Amino acid sequence: MPRAGKNLPAGCDTGAARALGRADPPRVGRPADAAPDLETLHPTHPLHPTMNRFLCTFALAAAALAAQTTTVFPADYRDVAEGPNNSPNLPFANGAGRTMLFYDQRDLALPAGATITRLGFRQDQTLTSLDQGRSLQLEVRMGYTDANPTSPNTTFDANWSSPPVTVFGPALFALPNLRDPNQPLPNGQLFVNLTTPFVHQANGKHLVVEYRVLGNSAGGASFNYRLDRADFFSPVRSGPAGCRHSGGQLPTLSLTPTRTGGTVTATLASAPANSFVMLGIQLGELATPYGLGTLIPGIDATCTGQIALGSLVAKPGASNTSGGATLSYTIPNDLLFRGLYLSHQAACFDFFAPGGMVVSNGAELRLGQRPMASSLAAQGPVGVATGTVNAHYCPVAFFVWQ
Repeated sequence: MPRAGKNLPAGCDTGAARALGRADPPRVGRPADAAPDLETLHPTHPLHPTMNRFLCTFALAAAALAAQTTTVFPADYRDVAEGPNNSPNLPFANGAGRTMLFYDQRDLALPAGATITRLGFRQDQTLTSLDQGRSLQLEVRMGYTDANPTSPNTTFDANWSSPPVTVFGPALFALPNLRDPNQPLPNGQLFVNLTTPFVHQANGKHLVVEYRVLGNSAGGASFNYRLDRADFFSPVRSGPAGCRHSGGQLPTLSLTPTRTGGTVTATLASAPANSFVMLGIQLGELATPYGLGTLIPGIDATCTGQIALGSLVAKPGASNTSGGATLSYTIPNDLLFRGLYLSHQAACFDFFAPGGMVVSNGAELRLGQRPMASSLAAQGPVGVATGTVNAHYCPVAFFVWQ
């Protein structure tokens, strides 16, 4: 928390903050130009003891709130407003039972010693129908595991590397409605305020949060409570249009979003039919368009290069009778490739085009990574021993800490 007296109201210095705004009693025989008697000021004046006490308390509370930070998991989703999937039941709405959520520490931006005070999720915003909240008898436990967070043990308690800490309950917890136009959630988010804050000390282990539902107001049954769920994040961007071939069409290149361990698929359309095609692949973002006249004499001036030549790799192919072509290649399943940009542009041979060649637009993608997380869930008494693992299953999560 910031020191009292810094960025606080006038009169709310260190001493005033400690004294909660108490002022010295008025002095007798003060000079006429002396500061006014604080007790005679209007109660709404910032220096009046009552108002000063209020302002000091408010400012100190605001400073404490401002010191809180929210970490989003997966980390890519800090800047992604909505994931492509939803979690229909986990972790709150699977009926009576228990759910463990595993978070790989390599993707969890929590510093050692951070005190987690709230756990949160967000509603699926792609839906419009209301999901009714329910009342739960809820317990939340937190701790760590040595297990691979995408393939934990199916026996719940075998995953804890040390005894977990109960951070909430068992106590009644009221789930708010989701997507309720009459009672919208702030930013579409909901939180569990921890009654026992959790001090994060991973020491190379992975964080586990267990939600134990002893019962609910739906008679212990599961119900729809659709939260936003993450998948890999791989934005795709196209550059300016290419140039027309002798048939009058513009070759158009498109890419599919791709993750580590997946396959990049480049689809070319409207190219010269039955033509030799060369797909250029460059590590990095698309380049600022540049002229190709010095590289390909006579090529039309509207044909521009959009990938840098320094780290260029070429993949050959051929267009079909409709001027289409599909070229693909596999990305290693290695975390080091996450977040890399790959840029592409196709060159098509056309003997009747200026310079004998035309080019497509450039197309760029950012390699994603499947959530480094999983769930382990089971219905029944909260002491149920084993459950079902769902690798990479990850409702977008918020960790509020200070």
